[in-house]
Amino acid sequence: MKHNILLIDDDQSVRSSMKTFLEDEGFFVKAVESGDEGVALVRQKIVPFSLALVDYHMPGLKGPEVISKIREFDSKLHLLGFSCDDGVEAHNESLDSGALMFVAKDTANEKLLGIIHRICREYEKKNKVLPAASPSENRKIIQSLRMEGASNHLADVSRLVLKYAPSHQSVLIRGENGTGKERIARALHDNSPWRLGPFIAVNCGAIPAELIESELFGHERGSFTGATKDRVGKFQAASNGTLFLDEIGELPIHLQATLLRVLQEGEITPVGSNVPKKVKVRVITATNAPLEEMIAGGRFRQDLFYRINALPITLEPLRDRPEDIPCLIEFFLKKENESAGEHKEILSSCASLMMKQAWPGNIRELAHVISRMHLMTDGKTITEDAFDRATTQMEPKTPKKKFASEIDYEIWRLRTVSEEKQLIERALNGSKSLTEAADRLGAARSMLRSRMRALEIENPFEQKGSDT
Repeated sequence: MKHNILLIDDDQSVRSSMKTFLEDEGFFVKAVESGDEGVALVRQKIVPFSLALVDYHMPGLKGPEVISKIREFDSKLHLLGFSCDDGVEAHNESLDSGALMFVAKDTANEKLLGIIHRICREYEKKNKVLPAASPSENRKIIQSLRMEGASNHLADVSRLVLKYAPSHQSVLIRGENGTGKERIARALHDNSPWRLGPFIAVNCGAIPAELIESELFGHERGSFTGATKDRVGKFQAASNGTLFLDEIGELPIHLQATLLRVLQEGEITPVGSNVPKKVKVRVITATNAPLEEMIAGGRFRQDLFYRINALPITLEPLRDRPEDIPCLIEFFLKKENESAGEHKEILSSCASLMMKQAWPGNIRELAHVISRMHLMTDGKTITEDAFDRATTQMEPKTPKKKFASEIDYEIWRLRTVSEEKQLIERALNGSKSLTEAADRLGAARSMLRSRMRALEIENPFEQKGSDT
């Protein structure tokens, strides 16, 4: 889980360097320059902080006074005295006012990080439930498009959406099922000049091949058996708006040429008619299929691919952007609570367990699991047991081989950076593949790859051609 830390220090250089250091380690940090400002933030309860780092020497309120006032407004918040003065007076005053610990500013980063991790774990144990996700610059831009998340990837996608939205060019959204491709298409529409027009979504893979031409372009009465009256197709229905063609790779090859002409000429010809009709519509397509392989196999037209791929967007699977999971948990849990007229909370340990899942069904699967967990929980707190029961009907997972000499992921992920790096390297050196190394650590392979990138650890199996 991602913890929120409040940093109170009048030294701008300390605020800047400490904020960067802690954010690089996965924390959300709000840095302020005065005790009054820090106390006001806690009093307003805008952000649920797990820990406050409070400088001892500051103009106005001194550190111990700030600690004492913060304690009045939030008894759950852990406080850490923080100063370049490591004398007895500063130490004792900070602890007497309610600080959990006192550390000197020249404490080595790795040692300080270990202390902060321990304090945050203690916060989790005492408060049990998952805190609300942190407001951050990433989350602000993502939520501005009515989406949920906090990852750099989704923030980058959101910026692309805002850049692409005003254009008339076609957009191709690629990603696994359940990653939110239709949500991206809607965001493109909602921020485009066509937002006052209709948004119409069509799943090309869900319509029988013999009906899809009529579905898209319409037909005239008598054009085929059962055509008892004229019908307007999706292109005309989406006039002056957006047409979203999902699963575009499922479009029959003979209709791909027709779609290409429509995109080039801006006109459609209904089935049974010889009279073309002009259409003005923004077309967005999406797929989870490997279109390049389909082109090589003659199952998808290369010229159509170039046409629809004018503005590309790729959505990573949820397992590669775990930073989005707490926000999604909070969002879907709120929906379930509102629907049921209840207020249930998820244990932080349960949320941590959910963070480690691969989620092959992505966001859609996560939403369904939260719905089942909510229904299966009679009390107010959703536990790991509810998660286990909610996932028993899912596809069985292949059991991982156990290695008694290694420790589980829940432990190694909370160690200091240097210890984590050593542990990963030890697992890599004693394994024949990345999969085996992940098994030794009790982690998903995608999570191990993510930590290796963050810690700048080379993958020794890329050169060997082993499982990577």
